[in-house]
This record gives sequence, structure tokens and C-alpha cells, in this order.
Amino acid sequence: MAGFALLYIAMYFLSDLFIDNQSVFGLASLVFLPAFVRLLGFMILRLWIMPALFIATGLLVASGAYDVAPGYETELIIGAFTAVGGPLGAYLTSRLIGLEITLNNLTPMRLLWMSVGCSLGNAVFYRLSLELSGIHLYSTPIGTTIFIGDVVGTWVIIYILKGALTSLGRRL
Repeated sequence: MAGFALLYIAMYFLSDLFIDNQSVFGLASLVFLPAFVRLLGFMILRLWIMPALFIATGLLVASGAYDVAPGYETELIIGAFTAVGGPLGAYLTSRLIGLEITLNNLTPMRLLWMSVGCSLGNAVFYRLSLELSGIHLYSTPIGTTIFIGDVVGTWVIIYILKGALTSLGRRL
């Protein structure tokens, strides 16, 4: 579980290096690479990925990197909600459309549906955490931006991994 937390943090800084993680409204990115860790962690650990995600966001808050709201408490609330939202969205998606959560029978279409569910869950819970924290944004673009950023970030990493594995396979 600690490995997933560290991977999330590494992906956060990698994402922030290339694409400002808080470029849209100071809250979201159109390409958020750590979203891949949420989905991968869910696929392997199921809902047990949530503590690792919370620890990762907690460490990012403590380091000052996760600067999305005034005050550490508010940022921890947002971190807790997003640690739950993504995996819960993936879980509900798998149940609603009858997907078996396993890496053995993973197809591109199943992966697409799982990434959409994970991203949608994160966007909804992120927005909910902002509202409950007293940060009222009366426009829908923030939720849409988070959803798009998570889906795109997940698929950027998937295609980087696919390209690396294909290249490695050709060399062997």
C-alpha cells in the first residue's frame, strides 16, 4: 500500500512538472497523471486503495504541494473525499455494468469504462468536498475539467506503458 502512495506522489510531481496540476481555476489540470494510480490501485487492491490515496494526499498537503484551498484542514477534507471518490466510482461502475474487477480479463473497453467511472467518482466527490468546505464554485467547468483531466491523465500513462511494453517486446 505504501508503494501506491509513493507512486501517487511521484506521479503528482511528474504531472506538475509538465502540466500545472492546478492550472484551471487554481484547482484542476486537463492532464492529471496520478489518476492512473487511483485506477491501478483499485484494480489491484479494490477499495483498500483508499488509505494509500489519503496518505498520499496528506503528504502532499503537508509538503505544500497540494495547494487547492485555504488551510490544511480543508485540503485534508478534499484529499479524503478524492481518496474515496475515485475508487468508489470505479466500484459502482463495475457493479452497474457487470464488469468483473480483475486484471486477467482486462480489455480496452473494460479499462475505458473503469477509468470513466473512477474519474467521474473523483470529480463528483471533489466537487462535493469543495461545497462542504465552503468553497462555492457556481460553474460546472471545474467538475468537467477534473473528469477530463483524470481520464486523459490515466490514458496518457496507459499508452506510455503500452508503448514501453511493445518496444520491450520487440527488443526481446
